[in-house]
Amino acid sequence: MCTSDAPIKLTRYAAGLRQRPHTHDRPHFSVVLAGCFEEEVGRTDHKFTAGRLALRPEGLRHGGMFGARGTLILTCTFAEHAPAITAPFWSQPLPRERLRTLLPIFLDGGDDAIEAGWDLLALAQSTPARAEASDWLHAVREQLLEEPAAMKLSVIATQSGKHRVHLGRAFLAAFGETPSAFRRRAMLDRALSAMTTGASAASAAVEAGFADQSHFSRACRETFGVTPRQLTQTNVAFVQDGAV
Repeated sequence: MCTSDAPIKLTRYAAGLRQRPHTHDRPHFSVVLAGCFEEEVGRTDHKFTAGRLALRPEGLRHGGMFGARGTLILTCTFAEHAPAITAPFWSQPLPRERLRTLLPIFLDGGDDAIEAGWDLLALAQSTPARAEASDWLHAVREQLLEEPAAMKLSVIATQSGKHRVHLGRAFLAAFGETPSAFRRRAMLDRALSAMTTGASAASAAVEAGFADQSHFSRACRETFGVTPRQLTQTNVAFVQDGAV
């Protein structure tokens, strides 16, 4: 069983880490901020990318496999929220503008963070389901996750045998955001993951495909409401093996 006294925790999980099945002594919710992971609950797998939220009641047994560049996760275990977390739940990607306003409140802590938690729980459970994505859309999405700045979206659309307008419309219906917004968020994921492993903001920006550090910082503030340094260097725990 995993225990923690901190009601708000930022954790970076090592690249490729497989965490063995375990339980927690308190209900909690987690939001993926950068990277991705696959969570195993019984015989069901749930794949997470940035912006998705998970509710886990006390005693839920789960394990996970973390992405190739590691994963940054915000976890909240306020006692006030416990009565509302009675069953496991995995949200659709949360709207970027909501994360941008709520995340700074969480990082500040205090009573306002508890209130922000209630808002996030309400937001997660009211986010509508998306249209079922076809195989070619999943392939485009994976390509953007792996190499977000490798080629223009118009080229990706042509390679998929689709018009650029059709790509934008279908991607939005399936994943809740346009491919250009998703591409920029994937670049942000890559840059933040690089910073959590010790890279400077400038080198992380270039590696992820941003024009420069300012471009990277602006994207981070637009998405999360805080700077890259605030998000990656403020009391971030590091998990590098499968023990809990």
